[in-house]
Amino acid sequence: MDKKIWKNVTHFDGIGEATPFEFKGKKYLLFNLSGINQDEEKGKVDRAAIRELDTGKTLCEILPKHYFISAYVANGKCYCFGSYMGDHPGQWRARKINMICSEDLIHWSEPKCILDYPLGYVYNTGTIFDGERYIMLFETDDRRFPIFTFRFLESKDLENWTLMDKAIYGDKKYVGGPAIYYIPDDKMIYITYVNEFINEETRQVNYDTCIARTRDLVNWEEGNRPILFPDYEHRPSPEKHPDVYEINASDAEFIEQDGKVIVYYCGGNQMGVGDAAKAEYEGTLAQLFQEYFKPYWRQPTAQEFLERRKED
Repeated sequence: MDKKIWKNVTHFDGIGEATPFEFKGKKYLLFNLSGINQDEEKGKVDRAAIRELDTGKTLCEILPKHYFISAYVANGKCYCFGSYMGDHPGQWRARKINMICSEDLIHWSEPKCILDYPLGYVYNTGTIFDGERYIMLFETDDRRFPIFTFRFLESKDLENWTLMDKAIYGDKKYVGGPAIYYIPDDKMIYITYVNEFINEETRQVNYDTCIARTRDLVNWEEGNRPILFPDYEHRPSPEKHPDVYEINASDAEFIEQDGKVIVYYCGGNQMGVGDAAKAEYEGTLAQLFQEYFKPYWRQPTAQEFLERRKED
């Protein structure tokens, strides 16, 4: 973690994608639960729990047989979108994204299918409003692209969605674990995503979180450096796995609260050993994201250095 940017980094038990959100003046965390993770009984159905942030109390569990569940608040309701796993717990083989909504987080509508995607499995989702329409990012293993390529839907009412044909990200590289945000200050759509890279000391694949932005979901500008990266001194499960150190900082989601930005993300090793983490940034979401598109000098990697020598 960049300690110049992020403060008060804390780790807590659990593995799974999390969405922080505010609803009717209270703060909540939606946490995905799956039998594939070490803190769940093997074979237990995938689902999500909504917890009160101040007490840690679980308010409800929703969308059984779904995973990659996210929350979005609009029009006095909380909308939750999840990939339907059916009878494949922990295998993450979904072709449908379903939606439920609630006015009190207790009573929920019946699941409604908003996307049936025949070209591949679907995974994480994220939703924004850009001032004119709702936009949903979803990731897929659509056979025409690299796995976890991002595609996009648009809607006027959060219930009826249309696939945007030309809107795409990650069709030429590995991406995953997305989140999406709209910043009115510059009228830009920002996404954060998991990036894989080779650790130059260990020569192993590691994972950080990078950022990109766009106005039209077609032409993209890349951030100048990762927004999150692993803490190589942190052991996510020191009692059960004392030899495992963090090589991953992924599946990040950001929220403005109490004059700062809070990020929740997954640590660990991307191979079943991990924990959840959060960190704080003193400032606004616009200030944080725009920081990664300012001129920035960094030490070139060994590979970049060799390539520049060849060019000279």
